[in-house]
This record gives sequence, C-alpha cells and structure tokens, in this order.
Amino acid sequence: MSNAKDNPRTDRPNLEQKRKLAKELRRAVKNLDSSNAARFTWNHPRFRGKSGRDVVREGVSLSDAQHVIARESGFESWPKLKKYIDLLDAEPDGPVAVFEDAVRAIIRGDAGQLQALLRSHPSLATQRSHRRHQCVLPHYIAANGVEDEHQIIPPNAPEIARILFDAGADQVVDATAGMYGGGSGSTPLISLVSSVHPNEAGVQEELVRVFCDAGASVNGLDNDCMPLSTALGFRYPEAAKVLADCGARIDNLPTAAALGRVDLVEAFLDVSGGLESQECHFPNPNHRPFPKSTAPHPAQTLQQAVVFACMCGHASLAKRLLDLGVDVNGGPRCGITALHEACYSGQAEASHLLLEHGADPTLRDDMWRSTAIGWANAGGRRSLVRWLLDTCDVDIRDAVELWQPAIVRRILKSAPPSLRSRAGLGDVLRLASMRGDVEMVELLLEFGADPAQQCEDGHTAIVYAEKFGNQQVLDLLNKAKDARKGE
Repeated sequence: MSNAKDNPRTDRPNLEQKRKLAKELRRAVKNLDSSNAARFTWNHPRFRGKSGRDVVREGVSLSDAQHVIARESGFESWPKLKKYIDLLDAEPDGPVAVFEDAVRAIIRGDAGQLQALLRSHPSLATQRSHRRHQCVLPHYIAANGVEDEHQIIPPNAPEIARILFDAGADQVVDATAGMYGGGSGSTPLISLVSSVHPNEAGVQEELVRVFCDAGASVNGLDNDCMPLSTALGFRYPEAAKVLADCGARIDNLPTAAALGRVDLVEAFLDVSGGLESQECHFPNPNHRPFPKSTAPHPAQTLQQAVVFACMCGHASLAKRLLDLGVDVNGGPRCGITALHEACYSGQAEASHLLLEHGADPTLRDDMWRSTAIGWANAGGRRSLVRWLLDTCDVDIRDAVELWQPAIVRRILKSAPPSLRSRAGLGDVLRLASMRGDVEMVELLLEFGADPAQQCEDGHTAIVYAEKFGNQQVLDLLNKAKDARKGE
C-alpha cells in the first residue's frame, strides 16, 4: 500500500474534510472560543472590522463557517472551493492537479517528487496557482499569503528553493500575487521576510540568501527598501541582516539603529553633516510613514530608533539615544514601546536599561492591549516574565493570566481594582472562570467580583464556566450570585 508521500494525490483537497472543518469551526464559536471566532473577522465580510467577541455574541451559521474555510483555502466562496475540488477529480493529470502536487512536494520537502514534476512539466516552474491569490511556487517556500493548509516549511526548504530556481522559477522570483493588496508588497521575498513559519523552522535567513541569489529585488520592486523595512517590522532582525549583506540600502535612522550601525546612527544625528534620513514605512495598517528628516529629527523617528535598537539587542546604542532626551515611553507605531519590543525579543539588558530610564511596565499597546509582561510571555521569555513580576508594578490582568494569586491578592489589597485593570474585576473573573482556576475565582469573589457582570462579549463568568465545563467554578459563582441576591 502506498502512503501520501508515495502518492501525492491522496492528500489533495477533499470536500468532506472541508465540511468537517467548517462544522468544527462553528462549534468552537458556539463554545465561546474567541480565538477561532477571530478567523471570521479576517475572512467573512459580515464581520470585517469587528472583534472575535463580536462574532461570539452575534453567532454564526454553518454557511458562514464554510465561507471562512473556503477563504482560508484560497477561494472566494464555498461554491468556488467545491468547483476546484470537482476539477481535480475530473482532471487528475491536468495542470491544476499537477500544480497541486508540486505544492505538496514543496511542503513535504520531497525533492525527488518535485524534480520529477518539474522535468515532466517544465512550465510548472513559472505556473500560477488557480486559487484566488494566483501565487507562484516560490510563494509556497515563503509559506505566507497562501492557503493556511500549505503554510508548512520542511527542514530542507533551502534545497527545495534551489531546485525550483534551477528549474526556471528564478523568472518569477519577483512575481506579484493577489494577497496583501497585491503589487510590490506581495512578492515571494516580501512574503518570506514577513513569515513566521520559516523563522520558526530556522531556515529564514538561508532562504533569504537563496532568494537574493536567484535575483529577487533586494530593495523592493519600487526601490523603496520594502524587504528590509518589512523584515524589521515583523521582528526578524536576522533576516534583515542578511538582506543588508545582500545589498539592501540602510537609508534611515530607525533601520540603522535596528542593524546596530553606530557609524550611520552618528552620521544621522550629526546636525552639521546634514545626512538625510529617508522616509520609512514599517508594516502596520494604522501607521503613517516616518517622513524624511535631517538632524535634529522628529520625536517619533528618534523614538522608533530606540524601539528598534532595543528590539535587536543594541542596548548601548539605545542608551546613546535616550541620553539625548528621547522619550523612553514613546510608541510611534500603535503605542508599541521599546520595553514591549525588548521584552518580546528577550533582550534582558535592554529591558533593564529602559526600566532604569523610567519605562512604564504597565503601559498597554494600542494593537493588542498588552503590557511588557504580556509581550514577554507571548515571546516565551519565562525568566524575563519572572523578573518583571518580582521587580515591577504588575497589572491585575497579567497576574491572573499568569496564575499568580499572591500577586493578585497584593494588588487587590493595595489599590482599587478599577485603577489596575481597564476592564475591572468582571473581565478577569471571566478569564479565571473560563480556565477553571478555582483558587483565582475564590480570591476574586472574596474581593467583590460580581459573577453576574457582563463582559465586553455580553457574557458573564457564569456562562464561561458553563461552556467550558468547569463545574467547581460554576458552583462557586452561583453560590456567590445567590449570596448577592440575599444582601
């Protein structure tokens, strides 16, 4: 019996599997799973501009869930997904099916299968997908912007990329596609330097070099340094270093600070030199580009230079800028401060430096509404999280999220909860109830949290305890609710 690797047709898209995924997605939303609900805000027109909590509150139908699955699979609608699968079944050796097999060879790292396909179908190297994004095969090496199920990086991805480019895919190394607005921001190189998957697989830097060797525009199709700014904007400084090694321009102050180029930073800061820091735009839908400037530069440009220096571990360079009077709590991109970035990247020296200069660890950014502790936790920086908990002011939500009842008690004893958490005790009680954290629920109830208080999604802690099957917590909440009625 052959397996999927021997017979790639066995793992082509399957409509029954897609139906099952849609049913599971709908069930997750009905069970108040806000992370899965957020998928609707990206992929369903009815929920565009809303939050995952809005999706939970409004509810979804099976056809809504099917639409999301279709969009995540690279199609505009469920009927178009079905039509595509029908075509694969009707023409198992046709060009659409061959492209599908090549994609699967790429994500499996099956060099032999990919080479065989490229030999028997030479035009495959430059062919475009029939899915709505119309990507070429190098986009699949980047594992970004293509359908979710194919965002997989094999350990031998650089070898796979070289096979593609040797077979002629270098002709489409700068091909644009239909994701992320298309145009110069949709090339394989831009997709690569903004993709988490090759970074986590440990092959991103080598792939960047392979793409550049194949002729990718290192300064972007519009000669605007987009690859470099994208790599930094998505927090991949090692990829940015490779781009610089391959000839990418460093033409602005924040980028120079990110790459630790002390010589360039000093040149940009020299009032008498007049070196112009060019306009730079780091990826974010709500961020306007930093304008061209010469020293003395605008506050936001200087603040972003500190942010990038700390994100990339250049503490001495950050100190040089802070000593000039740059605001340590400045967050020119959606309120994201240098301390947020240093904590996420695990830059302990930079984090210490920032706190010594007055950085506020309880500030929340405007994008994810998270503190420095939240950023450190999201980055998996456990020792840094512990140090921040032990030495800094702590927001009550952080303490609840990180299972710290002693710190929660300390906070509740020393200050009004409303001053320590934007959503008050109702929000953190819901969180503890959802997770089944009996000790935390008891503690919050002790300090007056109301189990019947509705949170932003319109549900109470009681509803969350019910949905997640946390019976002991549910009993505590109902008992507290009944006691309040009797007062």
